[in-house]
Amino acid sequence: MSEAVNIPQLRFPEFREEWKIVKLTDIVDVMTDYVAAGSFESLRNNVTVYDKPNYAIYLRLTDLRKGIYHKDLKYVDRSSYDFLNKSNLCGGEILMANIGANVGDTYLMPVIDDFATIAPNMIVIKENRLEFLSAFLFYWLNTRKGEKSINTAISGSGQPKINKTDLKQIKISLTSQLEQAKIASFLTAVDNKIEQLSKKQELLGEYKKGLMQQIFSQAIRFKANDGSDFPDWEEKKLGDLSVVISDGNYGELYPTSSDFKLTGVPFLRANNIKSLKIDGTDTKYITEEQHSLLTSGHLQTNDILITTRGVLGNLAIVESTHNGSNINAQICLLRVTNTSELNHFYLLFVLDHRDSKKQYKAFETGTALKQLPKGNLRKIKLKLPTLFEQNKIANFLSSIDTKIEQVDKQLDESKQFKKALLQQMFV
Repeated sequence: MSEAVNIPQLRFPEFREEWKIVKLTDIVDVMTDYVAAGSFESLRNNVTVYDKPNYAIYLRLTDLRKGIYHKDLKYVDRSSYDFLNKSNLCGGEILMANIGANVGDTYLMPVIDDFATIAPNMIVIKENRLEFLSAFLFYWLNTRKGEKSINTAISGSGQPKINKTDLKQIKISLTSQLEQAKIASFLTAVDNKIEQLSKKQELLGEYKKGLMQQIFSQAIRFKANDGSDFPDWEEKKLGDLSVVISDGNYGELYPTSSDFKLTGVPFLRANNIKSLKIDGTDTKYITEEQHSLLTSGHLQTNDILITTRGVLGNLAIVESTHNGSNINAQICLLRVTNTSELNHFYLLFVLDHRDSKKQYKAFETGTALKQLPKGNLRKIKLKLPTLFEQNKIANFLSSIDTKIEQVDKQLDESKQFKKALLQQMFV
């Protein structure tokens, strides 16, 4: 007797039986995009969409990505809702993007107190049999095997679209309802943790943004250690401070695509500058020999990087891991030369403040490709307290950044944990 092979790698111990294979069409009742009247012309003639609350929520793909009940929801009246009767939702349906860049993306509709219906370009998948749970199918569709199965039903290149007939024929592995429920419940708890961390990440970001506005508008002021007030702030141009401003490398020595290596000296580009940090994803490398020739972009710890071509004003501080790296022509480096005058972290934060960002816009040049020339960067006006108050501000905002980084790490770990579970709890 052969051993059962259709079982998952990771399983709750009380379950033993082999999973069975079924076609999607055997376990779903309705799979439809907009079918109420058969044409987009009839949709335009019979459906009125409102910006303010009305009879029913009118869900679009963007709404699903943002979450139900966000501030920019659209609505339809009772007549429109009745016209869209085959696309109306009760909760528990799986919604799938039917066309476009996000084709195949899936969402599980929560149970809500309001009436809801969907816009075109989505497929609705509703459970058909009592032994099948839509939450289980939703998670299966997000496994690597599920995504590959969805891809087999997608056709077209310029505007990819799901072929519903092919989608109905994909095969999935199904276990008992009890095991489905345990798997779905466990993964839902992981999703809830991810959602909580995402909200915490967003709230911390908004908290920091609000504090920065109050600090740099001087609505909040720090006190000296003896409780006394610090002196009034000054306003100075960046070019008048003890800061070396150097842009990336140009000319005939500039690396071409054939010069990039798998290892060597990191050659940072604008896409590596994110959220005040250097993101090592998709890093390019050059040889030590070429690095020695491109001297204007050699980095030192605590240099500040700012993107000056394309997307302007993204910032990062150079940590010790990138001491000795190099930068391309999309980036300028700012190096504080007198630390008794200027705290480099304070400079980072004040350059990230919205008043500075407005100046980047004012001083930009170019039409097709926006640029912030080094000479114009020197004209940026900054509010400058004494070094002691700079230190307090920098330490305070850095402490918030540390909390944000901790949440970022927890969020990333939770997402990786879920990814591993999806591959091991299903077949």
